Amino acid sequence: MFAPAERPRPAGRAAILWAWFVQETKVLFRQPVAVFFSLAFPMVIYLFIGLPFAEQQVSGGVRYIDQIFPALLGTAVANLAVMGLPIYLAELRARRVDVRYRTLPLPIVLFVLALVLSMLVLALLGILLVVTVIGLAHGLLPAAANPLFWLLVFLMIGWLCSLGFLVGSLPLDSRAIQGISAVLFFVMYFGSGAAVPVAELPQIMQDVLEWNPLKQWFEALGLLYTGQEISGSVWAKLLIALPLAIASVVGGLLLWRKK
Repeated sequence: MFAPAERPRPAGRAAILWAWFVQETKVLFRQPVAVFFSLAFPMVIYLFIGLPFAEQQVSGGVRYIDQIFPALLGTAVANLAVMGLPIYLAELRARRVDVRYRTLPLPIVLFVLALVLSMLVLALLGILLVVTVIGLAHGLLPAAANPLFWLLVFLMIGWLCSLGFLVGSLPLDSRAIQGISAVLFFVMYFGSGAAVPVAELPQIMQDVLEWNPLKQWFEALGLLYTGQEISGSVWAKLLIALPLAIASVVGGLLLWRKK
């Protein structure tokens, strides 16, 4: 008599998440555009905007490079989360990969987490590159070792990923998603003052840009990094990002499930 073969135990959620994460990370690193925008684009901004004025003193004796250092960190994340993530999701839909995933008896949340974590790996490499280059070329301020500074950086990453997920979940074709994500990124990025000053814009545009979430993150990180006090109004604007992030994730999941 042969003993009946035991059924293999179903993989736990952690194992499923890990397998999906490894798969999505390999796919992501085969995307030259994503790698360029995360690793090379911040360096392009540094070489053409940061380096020529790096040692110039701005307000309060702060060097220009110290003022834009947090924005360079954000650049390594923002273009990947706001442009790369939506475009990748749109490509998955174009190949009907999302349809095959939904036929699996697995929570869609695990796929979303795996995708965001894979993006986080590339974003962290971009951040590490910025920290290494700026640290070797100009030196870092003591605030670079402040846990609160890095907590804000990771909260910014989470908010940007939630926004990118919402855009990528819109029921539109890949070309439309590419256009929307590109417009959203460049308006938010250049409207933040990270690349060019916005002080010379008409006052009404400055008032509107005050509510640009990316500008608020860069402003808070810049103040914290240069040892200045973050005002209550800046903290209040940052708190608005929390419900927006939750709404973006919930909205993205609802849109994804309806397809």
